[in-house]
Amino acid sequence: MHSANGRVMAPLKGVSMLFASRPSCIKRLLIIEDDPLVAFDNERTLKHSGYDIIATVDSGEAAVPIIAAEQVDALVLDLGLAGHMTGREVARLARDRGIAVLLVTGQCPDDAGDIAVACLSKPHSASALVAALRAVESISCQNKMPRKVIGLTTYWRPEAA
Repeated sequence: MHSANGRVMAPLKGVSMLFASRPSCIKRLLIIEDDPLVAFDNERTLKHSGYDIIATVDSGEAAVPIIAAEQVDALVLDLGLAGHMTGREVARLARDRGIAVLLVTGQCPDDAGDIAVACLSKPHSASALVAALRAVESISCQNKMPRKVIGLTTYWRPEAA
């Protein structure tokens, strides 16, 4: 390793450097998406970004038992799902259990702030998806206004300290 002045520096014994590691209250995700290609891309992107994907399912009916049985920190949820249960119903169930919801959908509905922390419009990039989850974390865990993310609408309401 070289220092700024060009001298060679020996690494310290017993000291490891960690980059891109930060405390996070959102680690365990449930992805609910009916399009298999989008589901695969989202899962792969989020796994590579350090999130633990509990499951990826295509319907509300498949999501409900997972929400009931697992510790889920956040949902990555499309509104249009397979099955009879709507994305809105899943979002309300998660919200009532204190689970953060990131909607990822073609068009964010007017009432999205009632059921979600944020809404990311499709199509989106992999980096936008990761940035959107970080925004959800800022809002849900730190009560902070998040950074601006292209295609993301947030529903931050500052809480009294």
